[in-house]
Amino acid sequence: MSLTIPRKFFFIAIGFIILNYVKCLSLQFSDIKDLINEKNLIDTLDPLLLKNANGLILNDALEATLILDQDVQFHLFTKENPDFEYPLKIHDNSNLNDSPFNNNVSTKIIIHGWTDSVHSNWIKELRNNYLLTDNYNIICVNWYPVSAKEYRIAEKLTRQIGEYIGDFIDYLKINSNISLDTVHILGHSLGAHIAGFAGSKLFGEIGRITGMDPARPLFEAPILKDTSDRLDFSDANFVDIIHTCAGTVGFVKPIGHADFYPNGGTYRQPGCPVFITQYCSHGKSHQYMAESIIHPEEFVAVKCDSWKDYKANKCYDNTTAIMGEYISTDTHGIFFLETKPDFSLIKYFMI
Repeated sequence: MSLTIPRKFFFIAIGFIILNYVKCLSLQFSDIKDLINEKNLIDTLDPLLLKNANGLILNDALEATLILDQDVQFHLFTKENPDFEYPLKIHDNSNLNDSPFNNNVSTKIIIHGWTDSVHSNWIKELRNNYLLTDNYNIICVNWYPVSAKEYRIAEKLTRQIGEYIGDFIDYLKINSNISLDTVHILGHSLGAHIAGFAGSKLFGEIGRITGMDPARPLFEAPILKDTSDRLDFSDANFVDIIHTCAGTVGFVKPIGHADFYPNGGTYRQPGCPVFITQYCSHGKSHQYMAESIIHPEEFVAVKCDSWKDYKANKCYDNTTAIMGEYISTDTHGIFFLETKPDFSLIKYFMI
C-alpha cells in the first residue's frame, strides 16, 4: 500500500522548503557544537507549521482530541508473518494468546512521524531488515489518523499517544512476561518524542530508544521544551539519536546518551536533491538506521567535539562507535561520521 500525501500538506511542504532554503544553506558547513552553544539555536518557527488548511494560525486554545483504540493501532510482524500484520489489541488476552508474539525474543517497536503511516516503504524496509537478521517481534505503531492532521494538532497529541504506547508495553509485560530490557523503541521525527513519552510512562525502564532525527518545531524551537515534554536520555536505559536535518526540521541539541551527526548532521545529506533537501535529509535518519542492520561496517563514527574538528582530522585517534543497530550501550557522547554518497531519492515528506 502506498502513502498518498494530502494536497494541503504537499503545498505546506513546498512552501516550507522554499522559505527555509537560504536559512538552511548556512547550516551545511556549520559547527554543530557552536550551534548548540549559541543563541541562534532557537530560530523563529516557520509559521507554515502553525497554520491550518485555510491559512489561519492555530493557537493553544485548539481542541485536540483522539480516540486511542481507534486512532492508534499496533501491527505485529514476526518470522511467522513477515508480510502480513497481525493486529494486536490492548487488554485483549485472547487476541494476544492467538498471536505469533514470542516472549522469548526481543521486541522492536517502530513509530512513524507527521503525515506518515505504518504503510510507508521505510517502515517495511526497517522491519524486513530486522527479520532477515534475527527473530524479533516487530510492532509497527500506526497513528496516521492523528499524524494526517495539522502539525500543531499532531504535536499536542504526542504525549497521549506515547503514554498509550507505554500502557500497551506494560500490558505485554504483565500478560506475556516480557522484560522491559528487551524492548527497543525506534521513533522518527514526531515519533521520536512519542517514543520518549512511552519510555517516560514506564519510568525509563525500557531497554533502548532510538530517536531518528527527532522533530525540532515546537520542541526545540522557538523555545526548548523541558526534558519532561520531549525525548530525553532519561526515557530509557539507553537512548541514541541520529541527527540528519539538525537546525531545520530536526533537533540540534544532543539529547541522548549518544548523539550521531552523520555528514555534520545538517541538511543536505548525500544524495538529497536541492528541491526536497530538507525532507530527504530528514528521512535519511531512518534510511541509515535500516542500512546499519545489514551493513554496520559502513557507519563507524568518531567521538569528536565538532564537525569542524572531525573534518580537520583532529579526532582520528578518538573513541569510535557504530551508529545504528549495533551500537554498544556503553557509548556516550557526540559522534561524527561521513557516509558514502547515495543518490537514490528519498520519497518521504514528513516531519
